[in-house]
Amino acid sequence: MPPLRSTDAAVLLAPESGEDGFLPEGPRAVTLDGRPALLWVNIQTAPDATQGALHVRYWDTGGTESWSLPGRPGFALPTDRPGVLLVGLDHRVGTFDLDSYEWTPLGTVPDPHPRTIINDAEVTPDGRAVVFGTKDTRFAEPLAGLYLLTLGDNRVSRLAGGQTCSNGKVFAAGPDGLTLFDIDTPTKTVARYHLDVAARHLEAAGVALDLRTEPGFPDGMVDAGDGTVVVAYYNPEPVAAGRAVRYDLRTGEALEEWRAPASPRVTCPCLVQRADGVKLVLTTATEGMPAEQRALCPDAGSLFVADTRFARVPPDAIVKLG
Repeated sequence: MPPLRSTDAAVLLAPESGEDGFLPEGPRAVTLDGRPALLWVNIQTAPDATQGALHVRYWDTGGTESWSLPGRPGFALPTDRPGVLLVGLDHRVGTFDLDSYEWTPLGTVPDPHPRTIINDAEVTPDGRAVVFGTKDTRFAEPLAGLYLLTLGDNRVSRLAGGQTCSNGKVFAAGPDGLTLFDIDTPTKTVARYHLDVAARHLEAAGVALDLRTEPGFPDGMVDAGDGTVVVAYYNPEPVAAGRAVRYDLRTGEALEEWRAPASPRVTCPCLVQRADGVKLVLTTATEGMPAEQRALCPDAGSLFVADTRFARVPPDAIVKLG
């Protein structure tokens, strides 16, 4: 089999401090005050930290802004209210107003376990519901699960349990309803589910991608269109570069890859439309990296950007708060 087409990414933004590069995740394209920008979360700033932050980089000037949060954010999603994000914070989901710094809880995860916190999320194509996962902060036991938040009634329901670290998610709408693709990182698989939002029911439908032979652990995932996804790999080994790989969800075939030089712990991918084409943005982390490895990986914790051959970015649903 011929080698994958490989593209090197370049550093887009280096962290201003070691804290900022500890655990960046969940990049999203947003528009703030009419300016296109990139949004991401830093789940926590140190191994024992109980708080994290939101970060924004504006494409027009390269300038950045940051907001400290009263907890550890697993995700931040744009909404139909200007300057307001939907954020998963520890065991709560709520809104955060970037102008007023106001945090408004909407719902609580029905799981009080002290070792689980909210992780990755994705909004349904109609914008009226969000599926998110949780993770065991020790990455050790299947304490976590999948949850559904419906907007309007702000109801949070458990859809499935038995996960250890629920990560990247992608939705596909078809004649048979809504399909959810979901990564449980330690199993190194992308599971397929059928989701009935009205019935608040999730039905397992097999494994879409078996990634157990790949180096590293699958982390974040983004829809790349045409039935394909880009999966980011968090590699704890002392390798020279991180990776993100595009796969065909129908066949399981790996189609191409992007590399993040000197930053092996790639957490999440994001596709953004720019004037010169569609770009792939990758967040990377220093979390858990020994000092000797950190010295060999000077760009760990940075955001990377790479060229792609995609013609467009698949439509990205926005949370409808109503």
